[in-house]
Amino acid sequence: MRRKAMITVGRKKKKGGGAAPVSRTRPFQHVVLRRLRELKKIVPDARDADVDMLLRRTADYICILELKVTVLRRLSAIYGV
Repeated sequence: MRRKAMITVGRKKKKGGGAAPVSRTRPFQHVVLRRLRELKKIVPDARDADVDMLLRRTADYICILELKVTVLRRLSAIYGV
């Protein structure tokens, strides 16, 4: 007697603790995408950048802002403002 080949069409249902349900992951993805869009608005020259370049430019921008704050603090200490 021959066995029939088992063909699965569509998704397989998992039993037990598989990955997080779709209802939980989708809002997380939407939150991340929304925050990336907001970050692209804040960081200069990042409108057309992909995620890797956006994060690199964000890190550079943070360093530049920290340097500006340091310079301004020293200037205010020198001039007594």
